[in-house]
Amino acid sequence: MVTGGSRGIGLATAHALGESGARVILVARSLEALNRAQEELKTARIDAGYSACDLRDTDSIAAWFDKCVAQFGQPDILVNAAGIQRRGLATELSLSDWNDVLAVNTTAVFELSRCFARGLIALERKGKIINIASLMTAAARRGVSAYTASKGAVGQLTKALAVDWAPHGILVNAIAPGYVATELNEALMADAAFDEWVKKRCPLGRWATPDEIAWPVVFLASLAADFITGQVIYVDGGWMSTF
Repeated sequence: MVTGGSRGIGLATAHALGESGARVILVARSLEALNRAQEELKTARIDAGYSACDLRDTDSIAAWFDKCVAQFGQPDILVNAAGIQRRGLATELSLSDWNDVLAVNTTAVFELSRCFARGLIALERKGKIINIASLMTAAARRGVSAYTASKGAVGQLTKALAVDWAPHGILVNAIAPGYVATELNEALMADAAFDEWVKKRCPLGRWATPDEIAWPVVFLASLAADFITGQVIYVDGGWMSTF
């Protein structure tokens, strides 16, 4: 199951998991976008289904998840890739925007993860959760307080859930991308000054592609990562290693 699976990192992850032999369940808010993503995956001969869910409505996630399991079966891998951004200085940001960001980026990750874990525990099966964190899990930039708080929480939540569910063989890790060329970042990429700053600041001198985040997710979902849990792995072109 891949949330945010209709585009960006989520869709790239669905491709990579599918190419590695997984059956994929895409999750996003828009049915139209999900249908397009499914067709793209089918063209690549990847077995993919989908289910629409507005992750801002965190109270409805548990019932929705049960319906997904009834339709597709209990997933073995959960990738929490859905995320939203609301920009603005902390003094100006609306509380509604704050709540939306925390709901999608943090609370939905918690609720989805425990729905997933409860199912596996009941079946006495092992599984993998991979959360998509951020550079903002460890650092901050002006004007993105809600996003920074949400991704900081994702990093700590990854560790907490890893400890809680280790006895059940449910491994929980996170990938923290650097700046990635996705639809979410189109406005930033179009800003010449910001684009230049990213390329100068990143030791590898460029934005990442979604595929470069997707394949590390596949690694964490694979047998190769069976003794890795509670980790936040920065896939950032060296960003966090310099200043």
